[in-house]
Amino acid sequence: MYVFNVYFTCLFVFIFSYKEISAEQDRVFDQFQRPNVTNVVLIGATGDLAKKYLWNGFFKLFRQERREKNTFRFYAAARDDFNIGKMKIDTILDDCLKCPANDSSCADEKSAFVSVTQYHRLKAENDYKSLCLKLSENVSPDEREGGRLFYLSVPPFAYSQIAQRIHSFCRHGDKHTWTRLVLEKPFGSDLKSAQELAKNLSNYFNENEIYRIDHYVGKTGVMQILDFRFDNREQYKDVWNRDHIERVEIVLKERSDCKGRTNFYDSYGVIRDVMQNHMTELIVMVAMELPNSLSNKTSIMQNKLRLLKEIKPMNRWSAVTGQYKEYNKHCHLDKGQDETVAPHSRSNTPTFASVSVFINNARWHGVPFVLVSGKQLDERTAYVRVVFKSNIHKVHSASSKAEKCDVRQIVFHIQGEHIQKPAILISGILPKPVSFQPLKAPEKKPVVLFGCSMEDFYALNQKHSVDAYTTLISAVYHEQQNLFVGTEDLLTSWKVWTHLLDSLNNTIPQQYVPENLEVLEFTTLGERLEFSWKNDKGTCDNDGICKSAGKTIDHYRPELFRNNHLETGTCLKVIKNLAISITEHALRAVSMSGIFHLALPGGTSPVMLFESLAFSVKEFPWQHTHIWLVDERCVPPTSKDSNFNLIYEKLFKHIPVSPFNIHPMYVMLKSGLCDVNDNGAEHYEAELRRSVANGQLDFVVLGIGSDGHTASLFPHQTVLNKTDKWISLTETGYDHGVNQRMTMTLSLLNKAKTIAVLVVGNKKQNVVKEISSGEVDIWNYPVTGIHPDTGDMTWYIDNEALGLK
Repeated sequence: MYVFNVYFTCLFVFIFSYKEISAEQDRVFDQFQRPNVTNVVLIGATGDLAKKYLWNGFFKLFRQERREKNTFRFYAAARDDFNIGKMKIDTILDDCLKCPANDSSCADEKSAFVSVTQYHRLKAENDYKSLCLKLSENVSPDEREGGRLFYLSVPPFAYSQIAQRIHSFCRHGDKHTWTRLVLEKPFGSDLKSAQELAKNLSNYFNENEIYRIDHYVGKTGVMQILDFRFDNREQYKDVWNRDHIERVEIVLKERSDCKGRTNFYDSYGVIRDVMQNHMTELIVMVAMELPNSLSNKTSIMQNKLRLLKEIKPMNRWSAVTGQYKEYNKHCHLDKGQDETVAPHSRSNTPTFASVSVFINNARWHGVPFVLVSGKQLDERTAYVRVVFKSNIHKVHSASSKAEKCDVRQIVFHIQGEHIQKPAILISGILPKPVSFQPLKAPEKKPVVLFGCSMEDFYALNQKHSVDAYTTLISAVYHEQQNLFVGTEDLLTSWKVWTHLLDSLNNTIPQQYVPENLEVLEFTTLGERLEFSWKNDKGTCDNDGICKSAGKTIDHYRPELFRNNHLETGTCLKVIKNLAISITEHALRAVSMSGIFHLALPGGTSPVMLFESLAFSVKEFPWQHTHIWLVDERCVPPTSKDSNFNLIYEKLFKHIPVSPFNIHPMYVMLKSGLCDVNDNGAEHYEAELRRSVANGQLDFVVLGIGSDGHTASLFPHQTVLNKTDKWISLTETGYDHGVNQRMTMTLSLLNKAKTIAVLVVGNKKQNVVKEISSGEVDIWNYPVTGIHPDTGDMTWYIDNEALGLK
């Protein structure tokens, strides 16, 4: 009986499985027998982007796939009522779908395209229901619907609601009918907004259904970068690295201004508009590891993401920004306002930026990727220029033949005025590429590009340049997701750029006019960028145009402050001089004793100093430097209020200092934060006594609060009178965010060989004025208790804190 039951059970399973397999076979057979229909819905079908690029791109896809026997239905969707919308679409299709003069079949195919395109109003929720019902009704029994493509050519604020309605009403019941959502940039304005948008979309669409278009990736001149690298990987595998490449320049310049689109531009600026997306993609194309095959889309996507994660965090020293003079006038005109711009209503949106990007991996460590982009510049061009080091030395005499240009470079020319089509220019002294076809010299002669004559280059010329949207629309249809921006790619990129954007919030861009672009020239100092041209007084005139100050009668600037040395000037000048002083003391100490002991404070004043030490100083002996904390708040070291965390983010993570040389204060031990039973202050003092001879630190940097406190030595505290301790717990006595602190005492601070007190900003004017009189005491102004026993002391006070203009 048991055997009999098993037999029938197996028979039942076999029959059921056979029916399942047969059903799947019938479905597959049916798919090949019936024509496959793709429904394309273009939302925002009457907009400028649709007119200029999208309809033409879909027409080319239609023509290409029609020859493969694939069928399309197109639905033009917009907010206009039917009669108005249909009239607009008829006009757009007639005007925008162009046929080459020598293409005899194009006119018939244009008529066929128009015949399968219909207008549909898409405004309210019921409009989505009726449209999506029509998608199914228009597929005849003799056809099979293969997929639905929704292209959203609308402002990003509408993405989430449209995605929700498509998900609710427009998904096909058959799991084998795909749905794809295509989105145009911007995909957020910072990390937070990008995360929010990505989360909203993920509620309705899977990752493999979302196609974020960066049209730049589809440009022929951009796609040629990866193709060239792959085709010539054998010739260039040994030189495509930091040992041979000096820098990579990525340039996107425009002659045009922002007039007519300042409402958008004022919320984004040049960095968000082109650097976070287009130019980041170009970095990836140049720097990513090559896959084993360009057909391996998964490997390409993984390598791109890995490279994005290796980009080093940037800060305000990584960029310089500018704004063309007429920008604010254009903003007012676009808003329908009077063109007169009051000083308080000026926008600081940058229309020019240069950014220095570094990659933390073995191949690219230390190689700057210098990005330059802006409006109202001297030409319209876009290129990637890889400049190789001049590390080949000739030992033979020069030949009688004239020497060719010895700049070693490869230029991926994307677009421009001197060369009309995309091209690749390779210095003749570099390895000759595999495929080589001479480029016809431009008509204007003589032509010198990138410091060399055209005759000095191998030149690969792209015969045919395909429109970017045509390429990408085809890629959506063929599911080539490696040409689109994935969610993880997007968020990783925004992590990199948001940090820089936040650090530039209060930066006033350099003003410029197209007739004088010299003010935008910049230099690279390590990982820092600086404008080469500077105003002597650090200010600009009422029109916002910076002019040379020439000889002026300046305010009286004292040479001493409280009988000690005084360094003053603009904030940047004061910070720079202090960084130079620390560096000089460090080099001197290391040369004499092999070690340098530096004590640093927390707070906002020294942030720019930390960044300057991290990115501007080239030869600081970090390997021989021990860093101590002047004071610390009684919070966990990962807290945003922690001095250690601040110094880590602004300095430690960017410099080659050993973790054994960093000495955080012991505010968090066994019993809790600054518990007296843990003796954290005593332990830190013992470590100092073991490490620093006689407790004499080489260099101490201090700040000053508006109440006259320094370190965590606050007015009216008994710790001011302690002479037997080097480290002590203290309290502010009133609200300073975190009351309990640990601090170096006056007894230890005054032992230092050199003390620098940094005071910047107009909020410090009152306290500077008070302590300058010399008639104040330690009890009310603890900073006045700083008197080095045998060392030197210098006050670094900027013009604003001194009350000087």
